Order: sequence, then structure tokens, then C-alpha cells
Amino acid sequence: MIDNESRRKTTLSDIIYFYKQQIERFKKIGIGNQTEFNTTVTDRLIDITLKRLHELQQRRDKLIFIARSNNGIK
Repeated sequence: MIDNESRRKTTLSDIIYFYKQQIERFKKIGIGNQTEFNTTVTDRLIDITLKRLHELQQRRDKLIFIARSNNGIK
């Protein structure tokens, strides 16, 4: 059984951070080169990753807006 304190909750912010790190890694590796998992870095891979990052950021922003506009309302 896993101890509650040792489990880590993945938040939307954690996932956004992951995607940002991936984009930086892809740029550092360079177009045409391969990751440690033998995935070739392409413009399309970077574009798709950026698109998903923007989707997640918009979702986060929407959740923040809803939380702020409902502040104190139950």
C-alpha cells in the first residue's frame, strides 16, 4: 500500500510545466535528431506539443476565471 504522503497529485500546472519542458528539450535536441526514445524531433512534433500546451493553458485560465467569478458563491 502506498503511503498518502508519498503519493503526488498531478495538477494541471504540473502538466503545463511538463509540456513547456518538452518543447525546450525538443528545441535543444534539434529538428531531425532523435530523443532518448528514438522519436525524431520534427516541426510537426513541436507544433503539436505547442498546440496542446496552449489548450491546457486556456483550460487553466478558464478555471481560474470561473473560480474568481464564483468567489464566495456556493
